[in-house]
Amino acid sequence: MELVEVVDEQNNIVRIAPRAEIRRDNLAHRATYILVCRSDGRVVVQRRTLCKDFCPGMLDACCGGVVSAGEQYDESALRELAEELGVSGIPLRGFGTFYSRSDLYHVWGGLYLCTYDGELVLQAEEVEAVEELTLEEIAARADEFTPDSLIAIAELRQRGAFSHHRSHR
Repeated sequence: MELVEVVDEQNNIVRIAPRAEIRRDNLAHRATYILVCRSDGRVVVQRRTLCKDFCPGMLDACCGGVVSAGEQYDESALRELAEELGVSGIPLRGFGTFYSRSDLYHVWGGLYLCTYDGELVLQAEEVEAVEELTLEEIAARADEFTPDSLIAIAELRQRGAFSHHRSHR
């Protein structure tokens, strides 16, 4: 059973709960959002498997996931990147955290960006397939994407994450 820290609206830990309870009751928790870009500016986009407990079958612009109890954002981001896409040993650029809440999720998200042009090894349980899309293509297909990954992109844009990549504009 995966244990997760329940946090308050200031991102302070309130208690530990099973992941199933976090999802069932839409409790505030921490998660990571890593935008994996190719050097030409395209974003590695995941098609979520149908067995996922959140937005099954949807496209996800970010790698990442729920931060486990006792884990820091950076640790979680590196673990998720290795698990989901088989990517390790590359630097992540951190862009702080954001708070977002809806009927589907209640999250303090840690934002990251990385550039990676190597091979991907997909985690069969979580990632059905990947596509490489520009930010414009993602925006044009927004209704196919997990809403929190679109918020993560908006937050990254607002924080200047794409200012050095002409192809992201």
